[in-house]
Amino acid sequence: MVDKRQALFQAAHHLFLTQGFKATNIAQIAQNAGVAVGTFYRYYDSKEALFVKVYTTENEAVKAKIIANVDLDQAPEPLIKTILQQIFQFTNQNTILQEWFTNPKLNALIASHNAQAVEDSVVYTLLLKLIKQWQTQGLMKPEMTQERALSLFNALTVIDFHQSEIQTTDYYQLLTDLITGMLTVILK
Repeated sequence: MVDKRQALFQAAHHLFLTQGFKATNIAQIAQNAGVAVGTFYRYYDSKEALFVKVYTTENEAVKAKIIANVDLDQAPEPLIKTILQQIFQFTNQNTILQEWFTNPKLNALIASHNAQAVEDSVVYTLLLKLIKQWQTQGLMKPEMTQERALSLFNALTVIDFHQSEIQTTDYYQLLTDLITGMLTVILK
């Protein structure tokens, strides 16, 4: 038997990826999933609610792929910059992930639904591992604790959740500058 929730999710993922959020409607999602429009509403409250689930899954999958292909033993600054560059590169190539930067309403919706999920993200887990590794290797300043370093990186999450409110034409450069400054505070 076909799992209708999964069929709707997969159809939405495909449509959001190929034609974007705005160009996709519930009727198209239902048709591509092989179900009636009414069936859509048994599983999802709205196109936006389904998009948040698709976005979250896509975001974590892309970040896991990036992390799997990065040399985690390289020096901290180039490592963090490489991860950030790849996140932006993959985002620019992915219509689902682009919505975070181009659609303030979806950005706010995603942020409100995912604020509690930060600690479960692959990037958060990686940062914990890296901070412990840097401390063990003696790369962190003596007064810098793991908790303080993690708090600095967590502040980037808050900034990212509110990026649509920041007046800049080069958000990537802003994050790069902030990370460079943070690493100056964290590392010897």
